[in-house]
Amino acid sequence: MRAAREVPDVSGASPPAHGWYVYALVLPGDLVPPEGMDGKSPVTLLVCRGIGAAASVVPLAEFGSEPLRRNLQDVGWLEEKVRRHERVVAALLARGPVLPLRFGTVFLGIERVRAVLARNARTLREALRYLADKEEWGLKGFSHRASLRTAPLRGDPALLAQGAAETEALPGHRFFARRKAEELLAARSLEREVELADDAVAAVAPRVVRLVRNPAAAGFASEGGRLVLSLACLLERREVEPFLEEVERWNRDHRRDGFRLTASGPWPPYHFTPGLPVDA
Repeated sequence: MRAAREVPDVSGASPPAHGWYVYALVLPGDLVPPEGMDGKSPVTLLVCRGIGAAASVVPLAEFGSEPLRRNLQDVGWLEEKVRRHERVVAALLARGPVLPLRFGTVFLGIERVRAVLARNARTLREALRYLADKEEWGLKGFSHRASLRTAPLRGDPALLAQGAAETEALPGHRFFARRKAEELLAARSLEREVELADDAVAAVAPRVVRLVRNPAAAGFASEGGRLVLSLACLLERREVEPFLEEVERWNRDHRRDGFRLTASGPWPPYHFTPGLPVDA
């Protein structure tokens, strides 16, 4: 790590062939990460009105609009650069509150960076102060359909009655009775899935400052089951341990229900960073 410095806004400071890649916005401080996107160019704080933009010089031949669009299709290139971006943001997060910017945010000159900082200085300062002593954590809920389908059978009058009707049905009617029972079980399982997700949210909500749902993530399947709940949770730092304990308690209480929560973090607060009209 090295001392941060304010780069003077002088003519020609940023050659036409290069731009400024901005990783995140922070309050000015003493330390910034030592290397940026290419592993060589240092990360510098561009300071304006009490807000620092952590940035490094990048070639526009690689990070200009069209080259960047092409490079995003290169999995190897993208993986390496995203890793470098995340490394810088994580280092900044370790020193204090941070407003991370999206991967690929490039400005054509220092004056454009400072213009954005100047226009939004009050909002940015308030956001950084708000995020002090807070952490973003992810919470996911996974459904195990095979286990979940057995849970509604325990004590559900409609399912028990339908099961009895299937058993007692005449051979010619048994196929239709079985089909009706399966449809009822599938519907009740989906209802139970929603109930469990809502119950999980209600259980952790008292520990959380803000919640953001990510419905687009639903349906993703993995070894852990089918993803049906994806939350970004903003927590006071002192509430992190109680939050994690609540997640474990909920899992213990619902171990037979075919639904499990997993928590991860802390993460940079992407879900709680104010949107900005970025002139990049």
